[in-house]
Amino acid sequence: MRNALREATSETHARLDEAVGHLPLSSADKYAFFLTAQYRARLAVDEAFENQAPHGMVAPPSQTRLLELDLKDLGSSPTQQCGKLSFDTEFEALGAAWVIAGSSLGNRAILHQRRKRELAGPQRFLEDDRLTSYFSDLRTVLTEIHAATHVDEAVLGAMKTFEVFERAFAIKRSGVAG
Repeated sequence: MRNALREATSETHARLDEAVGHLPLSSADKYAFFLTAQYRARLAVDEAFENQAPHGMVAPPSQTRLLELDLKDLGSSPTQQCGKLSFDTEFEALGAAWVIAGSSLGNRAILHQRRKRELAGPQRFLEDDRLTSYFSDLRTVLTEIHAATHVDEAVLGAMKTFEVFERAFAIKRSGVAG
């Protein structure tokens, strides 16, 4: 299942990384935009997890409170979520959990780059390591044998989740909206 998720979402994942990966490393305003978009997307994802837990797991730890605190320290107010999201099955939620848990790897890389460049600012969200252990547990569930329909459902959940992040960052298929 993990390979199917990675393969099916690779283009969307690359587009998101290319469009937003530089934001936390550019300026305080762009860092605040990055955190705001993360907040908006994660609110929608958290709400969807409240209604449907991932197969064989609890929902990933919410990071919205950490984002609120970081934004407050930056003098920004978080905005509302970017639309609704729902998972129709526990396997869709599992695919979404893979996206959220996997994002912790990107957050660690961003944190490393911010420290290397000696960038100041609140970093509770980037420093949160709860998803690291969650991701380890998730890999165990993903390596189990799953029916093809369940794999398809997980891919659909992952794609829905990536789409929420693209909306939050105002990314169009051809690049960043602007």
